[in-house]
Order: sequence, then C-alpha cells, then structure tokens
Amino acid sequence: MNIEKVLKDKNIILDVNKDQVFLIDNKIIDDICCLVELNKNDIVLEIGAGIGNITKILSKKAGKVIAFEIDKQFKPFLEKMPSNVEVYYRNILDYSGFKGKYRKKGGFNKIISSLPYSLCEPILHKLTFYEYDKCILVLPKRFVYKIKINPIFSSFFKANILFEIEKQKFYPIPNTNSEVIELIKLNNPIKSKDIKLFLKQYLYKHENQKVKNSLREGIIEYYRMTENRKVTKNNARDIIEKSKISFYLLEKTPDNKEIYERIDDVERILLSNPV
Repeated sequence: MNIEKVLKDKNIILDVNKDQVFLIDNKIIDDICCLVELNKNDIVLEIGAGIGNITKILSKKAGKVIAFEIDKQFKPFLEKMPSNVEVYYRNILDYSGFKGKYRKKGGFNKIISSLPYSLCEPILHKLTFYEYDKCILVLPKRFVYKIKINPIFSSFFKANILFEIEKQKFYPIPNTNSEVIELIKLNNPIKSKDIKLFLKQYLYKHENQKVKNSLREGIIEYYRMTENRKVTKNNARDIIEKSKISFYLLEKTPDNKEIYERIDDVERILLSNPV
C-alpha cells in the first residue's frame, strides 16, 4: 500500500501536533503483528488504528480487536474492517478500563500500538497496574531509554528491545528512529516478597499523600499481606527514621526521583533490623 498516495486520494492531512506517522514497510508491519503471538482466544487492544493497516492483520489472527483512533478522518478506512473489530473514535486515555491505580484486568489480554511521543508517558502511566499477557509497542528511541531511568516506570516495567526501525520506514519521516519493545510487567511484589518494589509502587499509588504517611502505611500493609503480621505505626515510623530520609522529602508528595531512590535505604534498614 502506498500510504502517501492513499492519504492524498482521501484528502487526509496529517496533524503534526498529534505526531501522526505511519509505517510504510509491510515486512516490518507483519513482523510486529507476529510478535503479539495472537490466537483466536485473544482479545487485542490497538491504540491508534490510523488507516487500519495493522488492524486488518490483527483481525485475521485474534478472536477480537478493540481499536481506538481519536482522529475521525480515518473513519472511511476503519469502517471496512471485519466483524470482529470494534472501533472507538475517542481518546484511549478516557477509556474507563484504564481508570484507577489498582491491579485490574479489562476486556482485552494483549496490547499493540505505535505510540506518538506525546502519548508515550500518559499511556505507560495508565498501564502501570494493568494486567496483560503481552504488550508490543513501537516507541521513539529516545523514550525507550526513559522507561529504564524513570523511577515510576522502572518500578512497574522492563522494556525488552526487540529491534530498531529506521525513521525512513515511516511516512512522514519523524525526527528519530523507533524501537519495537515488549513491555514486560515486573512480578507482583507481594508474590515475590520484594518490599522495595512494593513500597515504590505504593508511593505511586498514593501520590497525593505525604511520603511519610504512605511509607508508614506501605510498611504496615506489606507485612500484613506477605506475613499476616501486624506492624504498628510506631514500628513503621522507627524504620523510616532510621533510614534518615530528610524531613523535606517526607513532608512532600512523591513527585521526584530522589524519594524513589531513597527506598533503597528503607529496604536496607528492614533487612538489617527486621520489625
């Protein structure tokens, strides 16, 4: 498919502000779709269906495709999809299945998307507590590195880089190369008994609370859930005090990288002085 010609024939003007670019290499498109490992028992979510060149391939392999596309000018393409495709012309960030910071499953078990840079961060925030079987994303290369160093994202995901796509494989040509990744969820810290990971996720889940309160409650909750053991508020406060986290950080909400790094000190105290 000559995407440039198809778009011109339909008088579709791509919106630079929405980072609208399309893969033009059919081999790469096929390879990406194969990575999701779909079968007829799968319900796959596609974020940003565009003209449906990926959607159509997914429909042949999955039991059902739920596609979101915010730009209604692509409707002429998506209206012609097979009957197992549901298309929603709305912002995926408003989808009710993504609401709330708690572990949840929605109406799909696999995810695929070529995300514009402006959506990368908000989508990953939405996926932090989401349970899925497989998630394949095409992301701007500079954002993949951000997943590794971001204190929140690195507390929920591992980005397994599968291969790189040169920017010339897209139309229009973006500013940077992209990488295809599998976004792998880290193990549930309760099941793995990883208190450092649990506390980082707890801080994020309670980002409107002061750090001193969410850390205290998190310590208490961790031992209740992993050992069915009661830890008092005074015990938890003592651990936090011994970790020597500054008063300034404890009185703030967890809106900075430093507090996530200081959870290492809390873990060290807990390991050397079990409550």
